[in-house]
Amino acid sequence: MKNKENKKTTTDLSAKHFSRYGEFLVSFELSKYGWNVYNPVYDEYIDLIIHKHVCKDCGRKWNLTPALVCKKCGKDFSKTQKNKIIAKKICGDCKYEMVGNKTKCEKCGSKNLINCPTCGECGGEVEMIDHSCECGSKNYTTKFRSVQVKSSRIEYKNGRSKNTYAVDMKPRDLIKDEFHFYVWCLIDDEDKPHFLVIPVEEFKRVMGDSLKGISFFKDQDRQHFSAKDFGKWKEFLNKFDKLE
Repeated sequence: MKNKENKKTTTDLSAKHFSRYGEFLVSFELSKYGWNVYNPVYDEYIDLIIHKHVCKDCGRKWNLTPALVCKKCGKDFSKTQKNKIIAKKICGDCKYEMVGNKTKCEKCGSKNLINCPTCGECGGEVEMIDHSCECGSKNYTTKFRSVQVKSSRIEYKNGRSKNTYAVDMKPRDLIKDEFHFYVWCLIDDEDKPHFLVIPVEEFKRVMGDSLKGISFFKDQDRQHFSAKDFGKWKEFLNKFDKLE
């Protein structure tokens, strides 16, 4: 049995590695909500670029990959069983049908061959079609967002837990863009992550007059808040819908 004293936690990570760890956790969490996640080539106070395709009418996730469907029986070959699609070719001159990688007609010798992918179940033609939404819509839109990630562990002093998190915010973080967001990744003593999703304007609202304070202007502002109820920031807990 493994000695529990040898168990490693996020407290063993350096500050730099912990910051990257938080970005990874946020990336995986965003993927649960249908976002595709990318890293900028260089850091200009934006840690992640995210995007998704959704139905313009109902907001459901949109699949841009075309489907491979039998026109006769409706069988979908898009994800599996592509080996059951028969490689049929039809001679454009004599209409003779063949199976396999043919380059000319076995009957008349013509090279005018027509590819006809065929369903191995019913013999119907397999075609490539665009997806439509479950609501019937054929219209989609693409959403792009930028994200700055801030990560924090539980604060300790003299070996004792303060039961607080701390996040540093600076004037240069206030990117004035309706599509820019903060995601704070907060790791408790059980190594469980908690996420606060905060639009820039709502961050400014909650901060209020503190944004005019000299400590904020001097890049010395640090937000300390309860690890139990997240203090004045609790309204943003797991609010990934704000990204929509």
